[in-house]
Parts: sequence; C-alpha cells; structure tokens
Amino acid sequence: MIKRKSDHVMPATEYAGVTVFPEPADVLEDPSLSCYFLPMLSFTHEHLEDQRSYRIHLLGTDGLQCLDAALYSENHIWGFEYNDGKYRFLGNISVFGGVNIPEVYAWLVEDFDRNCEYYLHEEIAASDYGEQVQVALSSIANFEARYYAENVYSYLYARTHYQRTGEFRHIDELTGDHRPIDQHLLLDRLEAQEMSAIVLDNLPDTLRVRYDIQPEMIVGGAERFRFMSASSSGVVLALLNTHRQQVYLLE
Repeated sequence: MIKRKSDHVMPATEYAGVTVFPEPADVLEDPSLSCYFLPMLSFTHEHLEDQRSYRIHLLGTDGLQCLDAALYSENHIWGFEYNDGKYRFLGNISVFGGVNIPEVYAWLVEDFDRNCEYYLHEEIAASDYGEQVQVALSSIANFEARYYAENVYSYLYARTHYQRTGEFRHIDELTGDHRPIDQHLLLDRLEAQEMSAIVLDNLPDTLRVRYDIQPEMIVGGAERFRFMSASSSGVVLALLNTHRQQVYLLE
C-alpha cells in the first residue's frame, strides 16, 4: 500500500486530452528506443495551418550523456519523423558513445518490477536507490550509470503510483516531505513559446545544424524534473515542422 502524505494531489481528470506516461509502443515506431527516450506525456495539437490534428509526445533523456553530435541527435535537440501519431528517430544513438544503455535499462526495469512493493512501501528515495544498486551497476554498466539509474527509478516510481491511483505525484512528494506542485504538467503553446525566447536566441551557438527552427513551431512542453529525479532540471519543448512532418524535442 502506498502511504499518502497529502490529500492535495493532481487527479488524472485534470489532464483532459493529455496522456501521462504513455506506452512506448504508442509513441515510438521502435519501442526499444524508450531506454534512451522515456515517454513523459502525450497531447493533441490542432494545427491551424494545415488543419490537421497531431499527437505530440514529450520524451526525457536525462541521465545520459551525448558525447558526440550528429544530424537530429545533438546535445540539446533530437529529431523525429512524425508518422501517423508515432515518432521515428532520425538521429544516431551512437552519439551516446559505446555504452550499454539497453542492458542497463533492462536490468533497472527488471529490478523495479521484482522489488516494486518494497520500494513503494518503504518509500525508498531516488538517492537511496542509487546508493543501493551502485555495486550491481558497476558490474553491469560500462559507463557511470548511477544518475541514469536514479532517473529511471524516479520515472518508474511516479508512473506506478499514477497507474495505481490516477494521481500524479513526483517521487519526492511520495518519499519525502515535499509539498505537491500545483502547476499543470503540460506547458501549453503560449507558455512554452514564452519560455523558449532565450534558448532559441542561443541555438545557433550550440547546435551543429539550425534545423530551420522558428519560435512559432513550438507547440508545448514540460518540466523534465516532474517525471524524473529532482536534479533533472530543464524543460523539454516540442517543435513541429509540418512541411517536413518532423518533430524536434529541444532540451
């Protein structure tokens, strides 16, 4: 049983038109890529220009280091082809280096599934979990995986609570004394565009390719830490290029 620290929660009914923690198979043409791109939420965007409805997905990559840069796969931007509501990754996962992320992710998911009731009942925090599995990770991962593990664990913890209760709560709200956050999970188009001004101005200095990004392409966003560990700062913005039928996720 999950202990409740507060009755002030965000019920699932507040997310009209938004799917929280969508299934990888509903988001990615290749669901196995969810070990790199954790599905946070999906929302419907009605695009006035071409009179089409798009299902936009916000994905999180925190905990992984982009060690190189390639087209559609740079440190701050990831590109996808939009095809009938799903994403096909256009970049190259080799930018993460020669690390065994799929194997580590599979181990983390298996560990959480096996010990889920214990983690929930004892309200094991992300930092404590990272410490507990550090030795095991050192024998499995060929990269420093603790930060990645804490983010995956936080994601799985919050997702499990949401699936069981219909209430979205950050892991720190469930395992500590943190008060629930009142803001909606989805940043609407106007909010996301307002937040992006400085970021877009600096993009030419940080990206190898410009991708013809324009402010009006931004259709929504979300704060990454809401779905992962508290140290996962930053916002994920979705940019829709209707002419190319592509979606860029800008971090």
